[in-house]
Amino acid sequence: MSTTANSPTPEAVEDVLLSCRYGDLEDVQAFVEKFGDEPLKSARDDRGNNVIHMCCGNGHTEVLQYLLPHVPSSLLMAVNDNKSPPLHWAILNNQVECTKLLAQLPEEQGGGLPMLEQKNGAGRDAFDESMWAGEGREEVSGWIEGYLGKLTGDEGYEEPEQSATAEAKSEIKEEEVDGDTVEKQDMEATISVKDGEAVEEARKGAEDLRI
Repeated sequence: MSTTANSPTPEAVEDVLLSCRYGDLEDVQAFVEKFGDEPLKSARDDRGNNVIHMCCGNGHTEVLQYLLPHVPSSLLMAVNDNKSPPLHWAILNNQVECTKLLAQLPEEQGGGLPMLEQKNGAGRDAFDESMWAGEGREEVSGWIEGYLGKLTGDEGYEEPEQSATAEAKSEIKEEEVDGDTVEKQDMEATISVKDGEAVEEARKGAEDLRI
């Protein structure tokens, strides 16, 4: 990964995030050539999404392929303000190729089984999240199920059960906003504390999952 002494302005950071969102590969490349890799690690939008969230959620495989050598592996599993990692965004939006690119990375590069078993704020891992994807989810869920079987060497691979001390329930709703249909997620988590301590119930309000 390259480094440079130049520091981008907040506007330049916002622009590169938008370039990742809209698949403007040349603009992303120009940003890296001018400022180096370092600013990519900390670039976030106002909802905590990083450059990997942006390209994965919108299916921009060329941008993702370009970014992978320029960002640390930790960024691939970094969560946004809604506790969702980039892989879950790709899955929820049925971005199968981005899902494959991330999951097929070696574990030492941030992919593999640890990535697929990472849970989001709703307590869902990659396969669970694929059940909440929209039309066409059979392709992404089928691929994840098959790849999990390959990684574990078990065609009948079953997801590990959630901890007995945590339960999560989630509901996807559709709403009309300025003429556009968007999906929103309501999440409710109940956390039981050991040794007779109080039970904390937290309800997380609806937040737009789409970029």
